[in-house]
Amino acid sequence: MPASHRPPRKPDDAPAAFAARMGVSVKALRVYERAGLIRPHRTQAGWRVYDAACAERLAAVLALKDLGLSLQRIRTLLEAPGVDLDAVLAVQEAALAQTRERATRALAAIRSARRALARGDRLSPDDLATLTRRTMMTKGPSWPPAFEDVAKRVYTPEQLEAFAREPQPTDEEHARVSAEWARVFADIDALGPGADATSPAALAIGRRALALIQAFTRGTQERWNGAARFWQEAFKDPAASAQGQMNPTHWAFLQQALAALQRTGEARP
Repeated sequence: MPASHRPPRKPDDAPAAFAARMGVSVKALRVYERAGLIRPHRTQAGWRVYDAACAERLAAVLALKDLGLSLQRIRTLLEAPGVDLDAVLAVQEAALAQTRERATRALAAIRSARRALARGDRLSPDDLATLTRRTMMTKGPSWPPAFEDVAKRVYTPEQLEAFAREPQPTDEEHARVSAEWARVFADIDALGPGADATSPAALAIGRRALALIQAFTRGTQERWNGAARFWQEAFKDPAASAQGQMNPTHWAFLQQALAALQRTGEARP
């Protein structure tokens, strides 16, 4: 909209008032503007005006920044098609739920250890190993509660123990992967219901999903099969399916696209 046609700036639109309302400093607004993350309008006199679109955009920026992403990475994610405020908040919600679950487990392990010490007991090497894993796992993602129930049905205790011992992804890596999956699902939705999962556009989406799956399976057939069983079980569990980004339509589409890629030899664990 031309500056001459925009309404005059109101006090709440001014940088100081907008910054205070959003819980940031005016200096931070300038940093985000220079980084191309927010784009306030300008009045004829050159004053910045922050509208509802700026507020929504800034909310998404702050949510992703809270997950540890760099400003450049945030800009890349927000400029990708299919990523809006709701998708960003879904990622943040999942991360916060996981953080809460990890903290609850870590506190339970610490309290149990302290009770044992208070009784005069010594912690065995196994007790110390468990305590270390529980407290260290607060630094990386874990299964959301409903998914953990599914994981226990799909994977053996030994497999789950092996997962726990692996280096955990950083918050930024977790947010990046979640955002990339969000774009995959948004692109599937954009193709419309009943889309041909073997079309060139569909196979391009399938290749992106395949890359994300292969990052988890690490070239092992066992992990590939386990991931397939996991999602089959998750969709049978209302609590788990409600927590995931992927819905049954996405799953059916990806199964067809991946099957097509397998026939060409592209899809491997």
